[in-house]
Amino acid sequence: MEYISGVKIDSHYNDFGADIAFNDHKISFILKHTKNKKILDLGCVMHNPENAKSRYWLHRATYSNASSVLGLDLYNDGVKSLKKMGYNVVHGDAQNFKLDDEFDIIIAADLIEHLHNLEGFFLSCKLHMKKNSKLLISTPNPWYWKNVLMSFFGTVRVNQEHTCWFCPVTLAQISSRFGLSIESISYGSRYKRDRFMPLPKGLKHTSFHAVLKLN
Repeated sequence: MEYISGVKIDSHYNDFGADIAFNDHKISFILKHTKNKKILDLGCVMHNPENAKSRYWLHRATYSNASSVLGLDLYNDGVKSLKKMGYNVVHGDAQNFKLDDEFDIIIAADLIEHLHNLEGFFLSCKLHMKKNSKLLISTPNPWYWKNVLMSFFGTVRVNQEHTCWFCPVTLAQISSRFGLSIESISYGSRYKRDRFMPLPKGLKHTSFHAVLKLN
């Protein structure tokens, strides 16, 4: 697992705080779907376990309205750290997991772009979904205006763990091969400059969020 960077990636110290950023685009998207639901949160560590102190740490936010939450992450040291903090998490690979359980909502936030085995990811998720379950995916928007601008100079910055980019079209196409379809798409950015920029939503936002359902 040499490709798991873990603590090699700095924590977002400026984001630390006891409160939760409920107005954040990603947190608000996820929490719309998690109220009183049984949740599986894939990739919950968010790189460095120190980020559990962040106002934007999604896993902590899900505890605010879900009926139950289970986290799963490949970074074992991070999982151990979260367990010591009292969180319900297990060590596992989002590309190949079997928990002998079903969930109302499976969260894959900022995860799919890290994977190399998409077949294993989708089949593992389907194994844990019921008829009315939803798979929530958040991922970087490749057409974000800053990426487009930087591509002209060959200087697009990519997280060292990322393997691929998705747009809504390619996400719909790959998920359809595994019996899933996109129910809705939305966009979001944490930066005010982006939210108020006079550009189409597919260009001005850093991320997009998809709700997937079983066909």
